[in-house]
Amino acid sequence: MSENTIPSSADKSEFEFTVVESPEHKVLALSGEIDVYTAPQFKLAMISILESVQKHLIMDLHNVSYMDSSAFMVLVYAMKRLRLIGGTVNLVGCKPHIAHMLQITNLSSIIPLHENMEDALKALSA
Repeated sequence: MSENTIPSSADKSEFEFTVVESPEHKVLALSGEIDVYTAPQFKLAMISILESVQKHLIMDLHNVSYMDSSAFMVLVYAMKRLRLIGGTVNLVGCKPHIAHMLQITNLSSIIPLHENMEDALKALSA
């Protein structure tokens, strides 16, 4: 398990992530704000994680307070990479305003949203 904190110099927001590995899935637990200032670090983290993902990636967003379009672009990047191997990106615990933005942008139709980890794991095992 690894942990990283990446402070943004522009707005003093923080972006942190922890990777939890299991035999079948990787869970990327995110916290803080993912915006134009922290999205590049998010993408770098995502690239390194995607190289070792078996097939499916679960992102725990319970502690993410804000995501903008640059964060959504990273999600699409991850989804496209995993689709090449028949995999998926699954989001867990989105705050209502983030889930709403994912619905407005229609990303929720291609990236599954789950209320909790148990629901995500059930969906992946089905």
